[in-house]
Amino acid sequence: MTHTNERGADHMALWERVKTTPESATKEATVGGQKITSIDTIHMIQMATKEFGPMGIGWGYSIDEERFDQGAPVTDTQGAVIGHELTHTIRMKLWYKLSGERGEVEQYGHTRAVYRTNKGTWMTDGEAPKKSTSDAMKKCLSLLGFSADIFSGLYDDQGYVAARRTEERLAKSDNLDAELDRLRQEFKGWLESQRKMLQHQLPHPRSIQLAGDKALNQLSDRASIARLDDATTSVARKQLQDAMQQGIERVTSAKQAERQAQTEQQPQESNHG
Repeated sequence: MTHTNERGADHMALWERVKTTPESATKEATVGGQKITSIDTIHMIQMATKEFGPMGIGWGYSIDEERFDQGAPVTDTQGAVIGHELTHTIRMKLWYKLSGERGEVEQYGHTRAVYRTNKGTWMTDGEAPKKSTSDAMKKCLSLLGFSADIFSGLYDDQGYVAARRTEERLAKSDNLDAELDRLRQEFKGWLESQRKMLQHQLPHPRSIQLAGDKALNQLSDRASIARLDDATTSVARKQLQDAMQQGIERVTSAKQAERQAQTEQQPQESNHG
């Protein structure tokens, strides 16, 4: 859906162009004990340059505030406080030119500068200012839609990651037709295995429903990987939905038949008694 202003400009045009991140521009990182997906700073700079022009001409930034924030206390062997951990913080204003207009966004960047490591030793990060600058820049660009898939959590979905990985592989392939044919055969095999599982293999309506919902959620990404059109994807969706219904009817009918058999057997057991 297009969202336009009174002059006919599409509000989401920039966002749509820059929201997707190739897997090669990401890596796993651990921050505060939590695993996150980190974006390569140079990739975001390259994307911004592609959209706005060279840094300093089409876009750029200023650091309007810089400080060291006091963190957790540092104690000696007797428990006395002898200092504090420090976090380096900057406030960045990023400007850009788009469609003849100048815009600005602002964000903070943070980096642990002096801290205790997991091994109990103390660390001073001499590159904290550079890391804070990179952090703030990526946050500023994210407000414009750059790498929105990462900031919105899509990279937590392995199906989405697989789709990005495949897109890169297709872009670099020397034989696109052969690669697409292989991917479509993989999709066909996946769809058939899901249909068989839903129709014949699961023992409870609830398990069929859960498995079917999972398959339906994966369908769009898998169809996108194989570059299937909307009509083909809709047919596949209908096949999964039909398989779910058939599986639930199978289980329900089997339980009804089992109850009926038990009911018919009870009078015979009473007569024998």
